Amino acid sequence: RKYMQPPGDEPVPPSPFSAFADAAVFAETGAGGAPLCLGGETRQVDVSNVEEFVQLASAFWLGSGVERQMVAFRKGLYDVLGSGAVMLWSFSPLELRRLFCGEDEVIWTEKELEENMQCGGGYNSTSEQVRWLREEMLAMLQPLRAKFLEFVTSCPRLPPGGLKDLKVSVHPDPAPGIGLPRSRACVHRLFLPRYASREELAVQLTEAILCSGGHHEQNLPP
Repeated sequence: RKYMQPPGDEPVPPSPFSAFADAAVFAETGAGGAPLCLGGETRQVDVSNVEEFVQLASAFWLGSGVERQMVAFRKGLYDVLGSGAVMLWSFSPLELRRLFCGEDEVIWTEKELEENMQCGGGYNSTSEQVRWLREEMLAMLQPLRAKFLEFVTSCPRLPPGGLKDLKVSVHPDPAPGIGLPRSRACVHRLFLPRYASREELAVQLTEAILCSGGHHEQNLPP
């Protein structure tokens, strides 16, 4: 369950077995989906058979339920990479997950932010707004750091190379007035208005991060 959540999200609170089992049947999710055994869609899960349910569900999610998809995925790898695909077998499962999914924790230091956050459009590394942004990013807790990355890059994780390989850039917002920060996620660019104080920047940035969702096309300079 840990890896089904974005990094930094609040952990799923524990719940008593009865809260789940009262409505659970022998189906792929417990609540619905493919039956795990003959008549599974009507067979109730209880204390006496929960171990069997876990075994069948594990076999489905890690075996029979994904077998065709894994065969297709493996065939796709060989179609794209050819004989080079065999090099993937030299990596451990943990190494592959890190390469494909990024880091589990969002970690950055003041030095990394100073060296790897690119500026443009009139901003430079000594601009007040950029300095305030770095201070806010250092003060962010893990959940907000993940949300910040998702807002700016559409991915809540850092790549294996960290900020150096992410290449985030900060530009003044070309829109008139002082509104919320905006982003162009495809190029990892944050459009940050010229706020008058760090406090104003913190409030506006947090609101933008927490209230954003989806993608919207707009005419911004390159």
